[in-house]
Amino acid sequence: MQNTSPSTTDSPTADPGTSSPTAPTLRSPVTPLPTRQARTARIIWGEDRGLPSSRAVDTGTRRMLASEPDRPLALHDSWWAIAVAGVLASATLTVVLWISAHVTVDPVLHTAALFVHLASLVLGFGGVLIADYLVLVWVSGRSTLAEAIAGAHRLHLPIWLGLAGLVASGALLEPNLASTLTRIKVPCVLILTLNGLQALILSRRMARAATVSLAPTLTIWGAATASVSQICWWTAVWIGFWNAEH
Repeated sequence: MQNTSPSTTDSPTADPGTSSPTAPTLRSPVTPLPTRQARTARIIWGEDRGLPSSRAVDTGTRRMLASEPDRPLALHDSWWAIAVAGVLASATLTVVLWISAHVTVDPVLHTAALFVHLASLVLGFGGVLIADYLVLVWVSGRSTLAEAIAGAHRLHLPIWLGLAGLVASGALLEPNLASTLTRIKVPCVLILTLNGLQALILSRRMARAATVSLAPTLTIWGAATASVSQICWWTAVWIGFWNAEH
């Protein structure tokens, strides 16, 4: 019978006294720190219309609605700010009067100042007329109060730029400060400026009441503001025209 057991020559027995060499283990002298996952917050812009979200919103998600942005303090936010702006406007007008009495203007500069003066009149007084026209359109029932207020609000910048251009260029037109008409015109310009400053608060309160009926107090306030504006503008324009012709 053939012996089927494996022989010692087929499978050599390893010597227990000897060990096979192993590959060395490389270790960094610096132990790496575990990475931290940055927590980011998603910003969702636009109006919250109450629609169900297709995916769950994390606890770190912030909703920043575009309809309610963080607004800095503006002139129409406080009567104190209006008062400070009025004092600065009065001081500026005083400086302009002093410059007009102590500066000698050559014909070229006088012509340039006259052009700026007329352009500023078109810009500022034109904006006032358009704003009052929008109010009349609302009174006649052809537009909403919100549309009238929004249109008038967009005209604030050209009106103020026009008024500033009129005051600055008027200092170089050599006004006759001894004239009675000029002494009437200067207070008209100051009243016009102060009236425009308080109108900023009026427009803000009207904007809040644009969705409901306008209170009688705001109606009277708005009518008085528009009347003072028109009287001062037309008086200043007429005096300026009269002085130029005489």
